[in-house]
Amino acid sequence: MEQVRLLDQLVSKTAPGRSPDFTKAHLLYALILLKDQRIGRKQLAEELRLGEGTVRTILGRLQDEGLISISRPGVVLSNKGEDYLKAIEGVLKWKPLPRTDITVDEVNWAVLIRGASNRVRLGVEQRDQALIHGATGATTLVYKAASWAIPGLDEKAEDHILMSLSDFDPREKDVAVIGSSSDGFTSAIGALAAAIALLS
Repeated sequence: MEQVRLLDQLVSKTAPGRSPDFTKAHLLYALILLKDQRIGRKQLAEELRLGEGTVRTILGRLQDEGLISISRPGVVLSNKGEDYLKAIEGVLKWKPLPRTDITVDEVNWAVLIRGASNRVRLGVEQRDQALIHGATGATTLVYKAASWAIPGLDEKAEDHILMSLSDFDPREKDVAVIGSSSDGFTSAIGALAAAIALLS
């Protein structure tokens, strides 16, 4: 997917030395945060839980691609950045979810990935991506025969929370990854990382 390839380019090393301190999930989350608001560099660093130097690098790369506009009051998405995020929203949708019996922690963030069920085995890879990014875990669901199911099990997943996934307008072969943690940031970044890995 072209949008994920751009995230790959932005996170790859541009000079010899150590790898960057941020991931593709950080980049996408930064763009999501900038979608409807202007944010200063210091606030963005706090939101992303990264040092200001690392955020300066992120902003420099996003600006080089023309995705953001930086001014004294803060950072906003450019028209190109808005278009880029809309293109991503064609294959990914996201939102916070309340506590549920099918996830492993208090705070949950769901990401829907369009048509990716053939890339899911048992959901272990998605859980591992979420763990690497600081989440407590992740629950993977696939949409088939008009209901959500846990990969590897034939039975439907039964939980009241699945009703709220109907906002995503799920279709056959869609996948939902629900990142779980004790806080919103790590549940979101874990779910986004798992979703991006499915698209890569």
